Amino acid sequence: MDDLAEAFASRGFEPVIVDALETPDPTLSLEAIAAGGPVILAFSFNIWGEFRDARGRSIADLIGAPHVVQYVDYPLAGLAGKRLGLTPRSGAVLVVDQSHVDAIQAVYGPDRFAYVGFCPHAAIGGAGPDLAAEGLEAFAARPIPLLFCGTFYKPGEKPWAAVDPLPRKIMDEALEIALASEWTAPMEALAQSMVVNGLSLEDTTNRAFLANAGFIHEHVRAQRRFEFLNAANKASLPLHIYGKGYDQDLYRFKNLTYCGDADFDETIANMRRSRVVVSVNANFGMGSHERPLTAMLSGAAAASDHTTFFADRFREGAEIMLYRWKALDAGLEQLGRLVADPEAAHAMALQGQKRVATEHTSAQRVDVILAAASAAGQEMTGRG
Repeated sequence: MDDLAEAFASRGFEPVIVDALETPDPTLSLEAIAAGGPVILAFSFNIWGEFRDARGRSIADLIGAPHVVQYVDYPLAGLAGKRLGLTPRSGAVLVVDQSHVDAIQAVYGPDRFAYVGFCPHAAIGGAGPDLAAEGLEAFAARPIPLLFCGTFYKPGEKPWAAVDPLPRKIMDEALEIALASEWTAPMEALAQSMVVNGLSLEDTTNRAFLANAGFIHEHVRAQRRFEFLNAANKASLPLHIYGKGYDQDLYRFKNLTYCGDADFDETIANMRRSRVVVSVNANFGMGSHERPLTAMLSGAAAASDHTTFFADRFREGAEIMLYRWKALDAGLEQLGRLVADPEAAHAMALQGQKRVATEHTSAQRVDVILAAASAAGQEMTGRG
């Protein structure tokens, strides 16, 4: 949010950040902001679309301007799904995977929100070392050869295990569909399973069941992240890991150097001390993930599982390394070669940093947010 505020300020706007954790009464804060002059939009990550004050007023009502909410995870999963369902019709919703647009419209219909659109993550934290000035020798001497930042996930009991036989069968088969391919959108996997099991998607009652795609997403993400860690262990990749939840399972992974948890500033600092940063996107096959972008801006070479976003916007092998779930062992072997070759990693880091700095920072997301707000503003005033 700080990066985005700076990006708006550089365009001549006057951003005001309202910290939800430090604001006992958001209504008073928002009314005061509105009283200070015209407001063009409110923006939030994941939250406050559901907000209503004691009089039932939304954020948009309180400021007299559109509210844009960006979901940086799967918008139908868990609490995010509940918040999305409570977002007013005038709301503008941005998502980080093109398939999430389709998922929202499949569940809520194409006219439920004023605007639903794709807005990829932005790299944050500012540019890291000047790689050309730093030079190959200093890059090769960085203390972290391969960094992974992320919470530990391990597949547990399926949350639908105790439901009635038919919905349980539908969910089980949807999960099989999702895991059998390189990537199938959770909503598409669930829709396929429903049709195979005799449910018509033309029936609005059946379509409501599509909201359960969030459970498929969560299970695929957990299973594939665990699969990645097992494959990395098998390949003896020298992973340095920062994240929560590893303590009880470290015995499984002999290749790990576990460094504990880290806040975001620490994470960026660690990326700047790393030659290669690997990401496990796991289930955003048409979308972005913040970590590879931030890693590249920070001056590390980035590796990620394949998504159409990264494949379309970066030169694979020159600006980013992409591995595939259906050829995971081969992909991690390739990753190992990159880690062992500082010259190749330095060249990739240099090119990746240039690409991200010019195309994938918060500065490049401002116009997308303004367009979403414009569409929602037309809805609020009845012009569109």
